[in-house]
Amino acid sequence: MTSTRYIAVLSAIPLLYCAVTAHALDWQEAPRYNTINLSSGFQPDPQQYEISAGGNTPASKAGPNCTGYVHGLAPDLDLNFEAGEYQLIVYVEASADTTLVVNDADGNWHCNDDFSSSSGTNPAIKWVNPPSGNYNVWVGTLAGGSTEATVKISERDPEWYVSASSVSDSSGIEWGDDGSEWSHDGECDDPRFDGPGVHSINIDEDRYHDASDCRSLYEQGQVYLK
Repeated sequence: MTSTRYIAVLSAIPLLYCAVTAHALDWQEAPRYNTINLSSGFQPDPQQYEISAGGNTPASKAGPNCTGYVHGLAPDLDLNFEAGEYQLIVYVEASADTTLVVNDADGNWHCNDDFSSSSGTNPAIKWVNPPSGNYNVWVGTLAGGSTEATVKISERDPEWYVSASSVSDSSGIEWGDDGSEWSHDGECDDPRFDGPGVHSINIDEDRYHDASDCRSLYEQGQVYLK
């Protein structure tokens, strides 16, 4: 039986294409700075790129959970990535409060403001099992305006990353079961949670029904209870 969420995703597809003419963020536009070609195992790690982040275009044009303001419709960076056995993480370091938007190689939109308590105001997006293909990256500022920022692409956790061992014990959380259609997809689909590991479209019928994904991501420090 088709779930309510599946219907919502399908109905969003034509709206996305309509929104391009209504000035949505456009992953097909040439990047403002660089097109980067990397294969798993790249060196040096991290790769880093200096850009001017932020602008006056709302990042929410990429999705309702996206905050801050980016420079315009075109991405700042494009990454063509050949995945291997390692994770992939894109993160930003800047003196101002920055935000991050990525359209990944599977066409999924991801947004983050502050990655964790240890990251300060730096955003990050992490794929444990990254797909190969094209990633489009926008870096925004939370309050608007512009700031100088360093975008880093790595297969290792940043120095400020909170490891699983430092996250609160997950045994006190009622996780539920894996009854969601979206279980075991590497993202937390339970609307009780928030954070960089949460899917951008979550519906109430998945509450308590994505236990394995949400628990794993919680223990990695990528999701937290609202």
